[in-house]
Amino acid sequence: MKKTLSCILFLCLSVAFGQRQAANWYFGENAGIQFDRNYNITALSDGRLFTKEGCSSISDNNGNLLFYTDGSTVYNRNHSIMDNGRGLLGNESSTQSAIVIPNPVDSNIYYIFTVGSNNSNTGMKYSIVDMTLDSGLGGVTLKNRNLIALCSEKIAAVLKDCETGTIWVVGLSNFQGTGIGAPTDPVDTFHAFEVTSTGINTTPVRTTISGLSIRDARGYLKFSPDGTQLACASPNSGLDLFDFDLDTGIVSNRLHLNIPAPNNEPYGAEFSPNNQVLYVTASNDYFNQSDDNLPRNHHSKLIQFDLTAPDIESSALVIDNRDLYRSALQLGPDGKIYRSMAETYESGLPFLSTIENPNQLGAGCDYQHQSISLGGNNSTQGLPPFIASFFAEKIDIIRNGQESTFLGICDGETYTLGFGNTPGATYTWLQNGTILPETGTELNVNQPGLYELIIDLNTGDCERLEGQAIVEFYDNPQAFDAQLIQCDEDGMQDGFTSFNLNEAFSDLTGGSNTVFIEFYPSAMDAEDGSGMLNAIGYNNLSNPEILFAKVIDNNTGCHSISQLRLEVSSTQIGDYLVPGVCDELNSEDGINTFDLDEITLAIQADNSLTFPVSYYESYNDALLEQNELVSPYTNTNPYNQRIFSRVENNNACYGIGQVILTINPLPELKGDETFLYCLNDYPETITIDAGILNDNPQNYTYNWSSGQDTYEIGINEIGVYTVTATNIYGCSKSRNISIEPSNIATFESFDIVDASPNNSITVFVSGEGEYDYALFNENGLFAYWQQDNVFTNVPPGIYTVQVRDLKNDCGIVEELVSVIGFPKFFTPNGDGSNDTWNVKGVSGMFQPTTRILIFDRYGKLLKELSPLSEGWDGTFNGNPLPTGGYWFSVQLEDGRLFKSHFTLKR
Repeated sequence: MKKTLSCILFLCLSVAFGQRQAANWYFGENAGIQFDRNYNITALSDGRLFTKEGCSSISDNNGNLLFYTDGSTVYNRNHSIMDNGRGLLGNESSTQSAIVIPNPVDSNIYYIFTVGSNNSNTGMKYSIVDMTLDSGLGGVTLKNRNLIALCSEKIAAVLKDCETGTIWVVGLSNFQGTGIGAPTDPVDTFHAFEVTSTGINTTPVRTTISGLSIRDARGYLKFSPDGTQLACASPNSGLDLFDFDLDTGIVSNRLHLNIPAPNNEPYGAEFSPNNQVLYVTASNDYFNQSDDNLPRNHHSKLIQFDLTAPDIESSALVIDNRDLYRSALQLGPDGKIYRSMAETYESGLPFLSTIENPNQLGAGCDYQHQSISLGGNNSTQGLPPFIASFFAEKIDIIRNGQESTFLGICDGETYTLGFGNTPGATYTWLQNGTILPETGTELNVNQPGLYELIIDLNTGDCERLEGQAIVEFYDNPQAFDAQLIQCDEDGMQDGFTSFNLNEAFSDLTGGSNTVFIEFYPSAMDAEDGSGMLNAIGYNNLSNPEILFAKVIDNNTGCHSISQLRLEVSSTQIGDYLVPGVCDELNSEDGINTFDLDEITLAIQADNSLTFPVSYYESYNDALLEQNELVSPYTNTNPYNQRIFSRVENNNACYGIGQVILTINPLPELKGDETFLYCLNDYPETITIDAGILNDNPQNYTYNWSSGQDTYEIGINEIGVYTVTATNIYGCSKSRNISIEPSNIATFESFDIVDASPNNSITVFVSGEGEYDYALFNENGLFAYWQQDNVFTNVPPGIYTVQVRDLKNDCGIVEELVSVIGFPKFFTPNGDGSNDTWNVKGVSGMFQPTTRILIFDRYGKLLKELSPLSEGWDGTFNGNPLPTGGYWFSVQLEDGRLFKSHFTLKR
């Protein structure tokens, strides 16, 4: 039957249902996302839902949020509870607790279909929302009208008729109970309710599926976008696929699809936009636990079925498999499938995952795990369901290969929309919902708006193709004519040189930072985008020369064209030799810093101008005004470097010149030194010098802190002498020479322990030196030089103590000391060794008046000796005394008295 214009109007209205009514999703724990007209996603944090599973939301044709619900409470677009919006008999723990269905012809009336949870047994109900109430925020006018007394947690909807806009809403009864239209609602029965322009037909089309035996109310029920297939996922009963007759509402041809264990209990389901691929999520045996709140490990996998395969069940392919709780799947307006994320029944995750290309089989579907951040709010198990027809695959009427339906056009342009010629089809174009008179395959647009194309294939069954384009016009950026004057500094005064065209950017764009520029030799080339010039290092072809600048908006690509005049100037400036500076002390690497501002003043004075000056390390940089140097500048070539100055007159090159930077070296001197002066040599002098290295000392002048001006000076005073050497460049460097004192030692005292088993000598001296000590007896060196001033185990006798200066070898001092001792025996046998006995360590200098008495064992005085004599020879009255022990008494001159004995041996 030929369609009338009124039928086409109904068709247009039904198509309008799917434009942007699925733009806002609210779900989970205050989570949400929004699709803009270009399908960019923004995380929403203003939602009021806090639901474990069920939820639903609806927007108007322009994508503006209207309201959303968890099946129990309805929230308006301001996120406040809608008037009369409490007490709906859905449940946040019901898989698909609610779905919102628009009235096909009245954009102010919406129907909220609800299903209770498995535990609540409230059945399938509907309520009505009137958006004209509460100043456009809406209100619930009819609440909880019964449809099915006892039903599963499943509900789905699809467009029935494109002419009338009628919608099928389908639920499943899997419990025996009382419902509308029949004494009982048989189990395993699908109930298809029609939503027409006049409201809801509460008498459903029932299809009882023999042997279905679904006893688990949970899991999703989903239509394919074209409405011809129906998928039913139940954790306890498995996955079933059915045919659906859009004309009659009859469900038929059950195909049970087994999912291999483990993780074989299906929950979420969704079709691809082209109706040829089915995706299902399946998890482990959570249903075998009596309490979903109990902690346990969960595992979930995402499975893909090829619905075009001869054996659909065998086509199952696991796309993802990981530790997760059960999850929902939902098609989005961008043609991608979104997966909810939860770790446990109680614990959600702040992400959604995506199937980027659901029409593609295998890995080409491009599953991206946790690809959408929810801004910190958690997804849980559910996502909002919509009328499946919203997501039917659309044709591309923009024909630019982009997936988006958004088209930006520059001001003054015309764009042609279209899809190509389909023989026998009828083309209907709409702008902002209004039918246009054009009926051809193409439409030229030069105004903003929402453009839609409906192609009726005229097959008799309302088969059609749909496409849309949201067109927006952008302002063209401003472009201004400008001029660049460059110096002729390439070595030839011929009017040709190199330009950096980007130096005119600010003048060409008026200072905008949202555009970029392309340069072309002609206006036609600029429009066509052909023959674009290299902006950096462009060599002019004539003097002057006109180029064309295409100023392009960064975001929109819109452009305007202006002219850029190039001219070569013949003015020049002279080179400038910066007065040499001395190398920096303690670095001495030929690297220094220069105040370019001071150099600018000098150049301006030398050339009698006040124009600004900029600096560059190379001539080419100066010519093209790139890599400008900043002050202070640190040279990179040690001791001598050439940079380039560029003088500008109102952004025109006045001249380029060389600037010679010179860093003069400092004198190279020895480091600071320390010398010793022997005070005992005074007034003799020692010589110190300035310490010039690697050069002739005659090339420098000198200034000593002591007043001298020669390279060497003689000194005999203790102190620090500072010398400053200055080279021919006037660069100076100083060093310090410290003169420290040294001297021979002065004896202060001796501490002598003698007439003991362990005689010792301790020497005490004073002086500026550092000293060591030696001990000599009558036979020469007794104790070698040592830094210790104590000598031990010293035999009795007369010794010479010597002390010498170690610091500067200023000399040696010596002194005699005496160590008193008494021999234990003597042998008067005439062999020249120990022939006499006498006290040791006594001399004419030490203890000369000492009195020595010798006795026999009976106390008889045998001999009185002088310590200066040779000693007792062992005789009495000229007769030798026999071997034996004899006693002595010694009264030393210092008053000490010693008594002991010794042995005479024959």
